[in-house]
Amino acid sequence: MVAEPHSTVLVGALTGAGVSSFTILLGAQVDALAVGLIAAILASIWLETIDNKAKAASAVLLSSLLAGYGSPVAAQWVISSVDGVSGSDSLRLLLAAVIGLSCPRLVPMVMRLMGSKVGG
Repeated sequence: MVAEPHSTVLVGALTGAGVSSFTILLGAQVDALAVGLIAAILASIWLETIDNKAKAASAVLLSSLLAGYGSPVAAQWVISSVDGVSGSDSLRLLLAAVIGLSCPRLVPMVMRLMGSKVGG
């Protein structure tokens, strides 16, 4: 019997979630990591290109890492670049969700683009 694609992806996503929880010890923002993790799991389930456990685990792991470490940096950049935006946890968590949702789709596209430029 063949496993249902969503259950296979979910197992891979949970594997990525387990591995990414280790980054809490390395200084990642715990709340941003969790928000990015949930967003990445949801995005991984919906994407047709993520069709096995390894792809799901790597997409969730990378997305949650980028959300945990990148959302504070992105929030500071938005605060300094946009007039009238104040620093708050809401902005940082919103950016963590955006990073978590977009990375499973953007990272493979960027890797293909970089591969085509480097490869020839």
